[in-house]
Amino acid sequence: MSDTYMIYAPNGLGVEVDKKTNEIYFAQSADPVGKYTKEYTKVFFKAWDIKQNSPYKDYKPKYLDPNFYTGQKSTLLEFKDWQSIYLKDPIKGAIAPWTKAEKAYYKSLKTKRERYKYLIIRSGLRSTVIDIPYDAYCNVDEKGNLINKDYKELYKEVEANRGMANMHKGWLFMAEWELAAGILGDIKGFVGALQLSMTGFKARTQAINFLLIQLGHEQGFKSLYDSYAYRDLTDGIHKNPLKAQMLKDFSKNPPYDEFGMLPFLDELIGVDWVIDPNDYYFVYDGAKGRVNDALKDDVEKGTLKDPRDVDSTPESREEFIDNFERYGNGMRERYTLEISNDTPETSANIWLETMLLEAKIKALTPPQGYPSAPYYYSPERLEWIYKNHNLDRLLDPRIPAIHRYNFPKELRAKILKFGEDRGIRD
Repeated sequence: MSDTYMIYAPNGLGVEVDKKTNEIYFAQSADPVGKYTKEYTKVFFKAWDIKQNSPYKDYKPKYLDPNFYTGQKSTLLEFKDWQSIYLKDPIKGAIAPWTKAEKAYYKSLKTKRERYKYLIIRSGLRSTVIDIPYDAYCNVDEKGNLINKDYKELYKEVEANRGMANMHKGWLFMAEWELAAGILGDIKGFVGALQLSMTGFKARTQAINFLLIQLGHEQGFKSLYDSYAYRDLTDGIHKNPLKAQMLKDFSKNPPYDEFGMLPFLDELIGVDWVIDPNDYYFVYDGAKGRVNDALKDDVEKGTLKDPRDVDSTPESREEFIDNFERYGNGMRERYTLEISNDTPETSANIWLETMLLEAKIKALTPPQGYPSAPYYYSPERLEWIYKNHNLDRLLDPRIPAIHRYNFPKELRAKILKFGEDRGIRD
């Protein structure tokens, strides 16, 4: 074999590539192959290129050094403070908090459209099926008419792909097109986007659901209530009958603002730790959503304990995380294996399109996570990461939303200037 280099699928599985010919050396298959090789090669390169050109490609981790150096401040206390937050539910308003300047700026927005747009930007959610610039967000007036006609074709394409148009491709495609519609200004799009719960993207689902409640849609309450009451781990969050009742009571008379919205929802009901097999680095369980279902079965059978249970132990948490990683590795799509010649063309095309969509979701997942859907880390695993010099201090979920890497720089500067001009100190 001549000189090669590696490229990787969205789930971290790599293939060798011939440096001279750019031929991909796919894994050997017992079935006849070759029919789809050219197209698969093209798609694999495209998926790799999508990740390499993520809008967050310049994100630079800041690793905590666990070593102690004479004359220098140790990072141990900073780490211990961070580690302790995973032993209980997140404190209300403590995860990706609103700064005083941000709150004041938000309240200065005088229309529902402006606030709707701001909350979408703050959520960290981006469209993956079609590029939507920030200028096109909620580009409709109160009567549903386009404001900037330059985006007319964009709206047409999204409408054409909503609903059942992509049903043959599965939940992931349907949900992502609905999400695009929500970003463009149709709140029902965010309701449709909750279909994402059928996939492995649990944090993304929770970010959508939280945003839906912030925007004032009652379906968000119902969906979140069901997660607390019935769907332990299926939706990535912790089954919690007490919180389900709290949410039910809260939803009877929410303190809506003058636009019928709940922007500061995190301060009212709090957010939840999300167990998700996918993050900024890897998509271990994309379109099929099998990992959390397997974990839920184990928890219900009593062979595993949810690490977020108040009576969990270091041993039970470690056992859960070991199984979480085992399922994640074992259930990854075999993107290194070439497509069999016997595969129907429609199925092959969906397989390739799914790989590209997973790559786009991976590329657009905020490096520091979604503000309203923080990833869960077991305290023990976090310590292992720390001691191995791999704990990025920028992943602390308590970093304010506007100070995260994915937050638009121009908007951040505008908010900080707004606060400075008014003497607001955070």
